[in-house]
Amino acid sequence: MSIIKSKRYIKKVALVGDSAVGKTSLIRRFVVDVFDDKYIATIGAKVSKRDLEYNLPDKVVYLTLMLWDILGQKDYKKMRTQGLTGAHGVMLVTDLSRPETVKAVEEFWLPEIWELVPGAPILFVGNKTDLADETSNTVSILKEIARKAEMPIILSSAKTGENVSATFRRIGELMIANEMVEKKAGEPSVESIAQAIDDVVSDFCEQYGDTYRAMEIVEREFARAKVSMNSPSKDTLLMAIEYLSDVERDVHGRDVSEVNKLRRWKMIDEAR
Repeated sequence: MSIIKSKRYIKKVALVGDSAVGKTSLIRRFVVDVFDDKYIATIGAKVSKRDLEYNLPDKVVYLTLMLWDILGQKDYKKMRTQGLTGAHGVMLVTDLSRPETVKAVEEFWLPEIWELVPGAPILFVGNKTDLADETSNTVSILKEIARKAEMPIILSSAKTGENVSATFRRIGELMIANEMVEKKAGEPSVESIAQAIDDVVSDFCEQYGDTYRAMEIVEREFARAKVSMNSPSKDTLLMAIEYLSDVERDVHGRDVSEVNKLRRWKMIDEAR
């Protein structure tokens, strides 16, 4: 009797696109299966989570999607940079009833995504099919942009629920496929524990905002976790990251602190 292999991934997915294209509504429909006609403007980025399961021929993949709903206003470059950085996949959402949101794909969003997360799979999402059917000119233009950019596309409606689950499952498939390609190509050399500690500290300082205060917190929480800087163990470092996450929870909220913690755990866990 053969044993079915399993693999677990945690992947950050950034949803980008102009304001009011339906990013928030797509996530809410997917995560809690509700839709609110009243659009609530997103401030910065809101993080949601959803677990998926993929039954592949040779294994079962358990995928946790960390969904970052990123502010759509084009003058919030700093917030978008923070939200996109480290994304394993990007959903580029447009409003099929507003041609200008489709035009912005080529003129604004694609160049920024390619700049900030080169190599990350991108899925075009034409939202609001309840307002524009597949024969509309806007849909034709979006499909042509997707063809030229060689990107997959899905048409959906957060309001009716059409293709919403399929959309998120598709970005999951793209990220899993990307992971397999990277592994076959050969992974880069694993960094040392010392370098991983530097990366964790730098990441915490950047996210916290006040470097001087952040370094005081790092020193305190590393001491609390009994981290020996001469011969640090992974167990004590992971505990220190847990303590740093507790601090961040009060500053950035639970969702963001959890995403940061998982990213830093991976830095330490993969180091030698």
